[in-house]
Amino acid sequence: RICSALIVAVGCGAQKQNYTIGAWIPGTSENMLATLRPIFEDYLNRKAGRKLVPPITFKLVPVDYTEETSSYNMISNGKLDFLYTVAGKISCTVVEHGWAVISTRRVRINGKDSGADGCVVYSLKTNTAIQNVTDFEDKRLGVGNILEVATYQSGYQLLAENMVYILKDVSQFVIYGNDYERQYQDVLSGKIDGGFLSSTWLEQTHPDFMDYVNVHRELHLSYESEEFPFVTSTPLIPQYGLAASELVPWELKHVVARTLQGLQPTHPAAVGAKLAGFTGPATYAGVLTTQKAMKIISSPEVGHS
Repeated sequence: RICSALIVAVGCGAQKQNYTIGAWIPGTSENMLATLRPIFEDYLNRKAGRKLVPPITFKLVPVDYTEETSSYNMISNGKLDFLYTVAGKISCTVVEHGWAVISTRRVRINGKDSGADGCVVYSLKTNTAIQNVTDFEDKRLGVGNILEVATYQSGYQLLAENMVYILKDVSQFVIYGNDYERQYQDVLSGKIDGGFLSSTWLEQTHPDFMDYVNVHRELHLSYESEEFPFVTSTPLIPQYGLAASELVPWELKHVVARTLQGLQPTHPAAVGAKLAGFTGPATYAGVLTTQKAMKIISSPEVGHS
């Protein structure tokens, strides 16, 4: 069925032969390319692109690692056809550029699968000055990017609900951007008092983190009728999404989504990226609600194709 859909895609206007996928994951652009090229270049080109007549080529490029490669600018300048990134940036891309979410990833960590992510609000276990969320008043906290829900927005909201406002003093928070690892190590070394990190990243990168840090307001939640197998301090959000430009023919969007959904968890590309595969597009409406509450973006809805 995928092969027949590919033929339809060509007949219905997939006239470009080269499609660019921008992607972001924590760390460096080199690490992103090494982790995701097996999926978004090797797998997609073999399973989809090369079966077209004429063939289509998918190329993976880094986004949001430098100002020059910001996804907003690259989309505005017509340099991207697809974008794979965190929920917060997917939401912004849909609202600001009219793109459509076509697929959402599932992660696999130590045999546990999930299509959700959470925010972990944490501090060093030996830091006895912080016993609960209200103790973060006047403490130094590490955060990610302001467009990220799991490393900034959800944590900010949790503290604000407890009358702790980290923005009242700019010296109280440190923005680490892409460098989750440096934030975590700075908490362990005592350079900062605590931070906000993605549940997925912590579980993947430091599976023993609970031996060293306290998680504040540890919740046990379900996501889409499925128990969330990891720790979180905040409500859950969808995992990374793949969004497509409105200029990409609908049939080609469908083919890309279906091809990714055919990626099995045992495939070497999925294993290398610690993924359990891809599903249809999750709804990112809850992400938008958070962003609207924080006045980051304003729009009535976040859709998908």
